[in-house]
Amino acid sequence: MTTLSVLFVLWAILLPCFDIDAQLATPAGAMNRSLDPRFLNWLNSLFYLPPEGEIRIRKEYRVLSDQERNNFHNAIRLLKQDTSVPPNKFDALASLHHLNTAMSAHGGPNFLGWHRTYLVLCENAMREKVANVTIPYWDNTLEEALPVPRQSILFSPLFMGTANGQVTEGPFAFWSTPFGPLGRDVGSDRRLMNPNDISAIMSQSIIADITNPNAPEATNMEELHNDVHVYVGHIMSRIESASYDPLFYCHHAFIDYLWEEFRTNQRMRGIDPSRDYPRIVGEQAHQPLASMGLGRLLVIDGINDIFTRRIYRYERRPACVPNSNTCGSQYLRCDWSRQRCVPLIMNQNGPNMPQAMGQTGPPVQVLPWWARQGSNANTNQNQFVFG
Repeated sequence: MTTLSVLFVLWAILLPCFDIDAQLATPAGAMNRSLDPRFLNWLNSLFYLPPEGEIRIRKEYRVLSDQERNNFHNAIRLLKQDTSVPPNKFDALASLHHLNTAMSAHGGPNFLGWHRTYLVLCENAMREKVANVTIPYWDNTLEEALPVPRQSILFSPLFMGTANGQVTEGPFAFWSTPFGPLGRDVGSDRRLMNPNDISAIMSQSIIADITNPNAPEATNMEELHNDVHVYVGHIMSRIESASYDPLFYCHHAFIDYLWEEFRTNQRMRGIDPSRDYPRIVGEQAHQPLASMGLGRLLVIDGINDIFTRRIYRYERRPACVPNSNTCGSQYLRCDWSRQRCVPLIMNQNGPNMPQAMGQTGPPVQVLPWWARQGSNANTNQNQFVFG
């Protein structure tokens, strides 16, 4: 990236201004005419760089300490309760995902940069409520290793709550969204990502090999991400509603994690990821000098190294700890037969309760997770907006 572009991204973040005029020039932007000035003023305040040396560390959701996890949940709940920006700060931020979709968030190489920027804005908003909180990433390959992924502790009251039907348990129980009650339909269609998907992505060299419009299906990160959205189902399965489910942010943090690993591999191959943007981009909104629709940032600013150089980094994905049965978390165990970490599962003795979740020690399972029997339903053939 040129020095001018670097200066631009610094200026755009340090001197924020939500460019409403640029958005009104597009059909999708016409919807933004109704954006409340209180929202615009608040959104402007979220464009900033942390002090030099203050690097946030994003971890896998299950690796968070109990306090870190509760802080993450509380930050989201407090945004949802804050009506100083209508209808509330959480929903106002969530609306950006579908108000900007027609511009550049999906369907091209800016998919990765747009969501990277969006996560930082959302994380900054959360930090207004709970200091030092970060967005954890959801490594959905951990659930993919289970016979019945919806039984994962991820969908227990300790984490994201109900897997199928209206969310009635957990930190976001009985939430409402502009699209109805928060609900999920885990496992009804599509699939989660697996290690082969990740290996295929990492075998590629340039961003054009992993993004629309030219990436093959096996390495297309947006299409693989689409499958996970639809696999979770209901609110998460459609572009206009997905961002109202808190799981959305953990899912996209994992996509961003994989992209950053890809960028690290590029550097090892002698490729500068901050200069790697395709010449063929498909939609006009993905042109490098087009407005990103987030502040004054351009599409090309989404591939700048400033994000992971100055704002955040990722802790590596959970791995089996030698000479143990753990993966660095009381909520994960190592299946040494496959050398894969898998989450604890919920028992069948009570509604959506993790097995043996006593207060005196870490969870213990009566049966190992790989001994559980079950299969994923795949009967819902409805068409979804995601892919």
